[in-house]
Amino acid sequence: MRLELGTFPVRDVVFGSRTRWQDGVLEINRDALLEEVRKDPRLTKAALELARPGESTRIWPVRDAIEPRVKVEGPGVVYPGIAGRAIDTVGQGRTHRLAGISVVEVSEVLPHDAGGDFNSIFWDMSGPWGDVLPVSKLINICLVVEADPALTVLDQNDAVHRATLLICDRLAETTRGLKPPETEVFELKPVDPALPKVVYIPCLHSASAMSGNSSSGFFCTTATYGLSQLTSPWVLHPNEIIDGAITGPYRIASSWHIANNPILLELYRRHGVDVNFVGVIAVRTEWTTMAEKELMCLQTAKTAQMLGAQGAIVAWDAGGNEFLEVIHTVRACERVGIKAILLTSEDDPTGGAPTLLEPLPEADSVVSVFIGGSGYPGAAQGAGNVLPRVQRVIGSPTRLVGPVREEVMEVAGPMPPPRYNDTYGFGRLSGIEY
Repeated sequence: MRLELGTFPVRDVVFGSRTRWQDGVLEINRDALLEEVRKDPRLTKAALELARPGESTRIWPVRDAIEPRVKVEGPGVVYPGIAGRAIDTVGQGRTHRLAGISVVEVSEVLPHDAGGDFNSIFWDMSGPWGDVLPVSKLINICLVVEADPALTVLDQNDAVHRATLLICDRLAETTRGLKPPETEVFELKPVDPALPKVVYIPCLHSASAMSGNSSSGFFCTTATYGLSQLTSPWVLHPNEIIDGAITGPYRIASSWHIANNPILLELYRRHGVDVNFVGVIAVRTEWTTMAEKELMCLQTAKTAQMLGAQGAIVAWDAGGNEFLEVIHTVRACERVGIKAILLTSEDDPTGGAPTLLEPLPEADSVVSVFIGGSGYPGAAQGAGNVLPRVQRVIGSPTRLVGPVREEVMEVAGPMPPPRYNDTYGFGRLSGIEY
């Protein structure tokens, strides 16, 4: 596969009378875009607002953030399969991207129909929380959107995410027919056979066991070609990920993080220099029995072995019991002779508990990417210090917190410092305290 990625840098975004990119400025006809979004009768609210780096602005609740990209040559569409999009294999031809911005999906629609996973993610554009978020360095085009609560949760998810993708598509289309200021070619050409063969193994949370819904669709969690349920490991060409074959959020990560994954991009740029990048194996987590978990790990190691991998980078996007698939994948790789590096967050050693849920001797090469505060958003107000008040909120002005979401908190006010798992290694810190 050969993919050309054309980059159109955006240094400013303004609302105006038309939608176009010119000389680094993205002009948006807000009224025209919103009129198109509001054609979906399932939506009850749609508004566009801008959040700029350095502003005293908080965005809540954040469900996803997507970088506008468009296929201008080659098969398929960017972000395939999700919300009913075409499922043709992507990763070839030419794709254009608007760099330096994201379209943020701001909505109170719940992730899935089982409850338990409440919308808790917020972003600050400045201050201590903004300092650790790579997305706070972007100009964020926020689509504040809500769906008819009488719909099923799955239909609500579909409606708000389709609206976000529509905005992304219309913005990215402004680059069609233009010459990109920057172009990078991604192609896994044959290299020196003496170079070590490396595979990237992202472990991706699935909500299908939690939600009880095994159908395809968007559950506010990562999807591969639109499928978010538990499946066997996928072998993917890295170009497919650059074209959005894996998309959708889980916790702090978003579609923007996945498409701009620095681990994958660094492996690609070092292909033929000091490594031979042989591909990606995407593994689903949160299987319900240890036998299922172990099976997925063994199949992943077998697949990596069949690709000829001598080394693996294993990373994950979740927490809790999903770590068992991750750590057992490391063990399975090591047992077949593949040297595995684990990229992971760590937990507080409360009561003498290990910082990793199940430390195994095979996990002898670990990179800690935990960046965070005293707990997840919604933690008790008294836990540690608090993030400062902000001048402006994009989205909902209040949120429910507490053990059973019985307390109302003002979003603009002081907030508990959240925990940030730097899933894809954007930062250079291993830990931070507020």
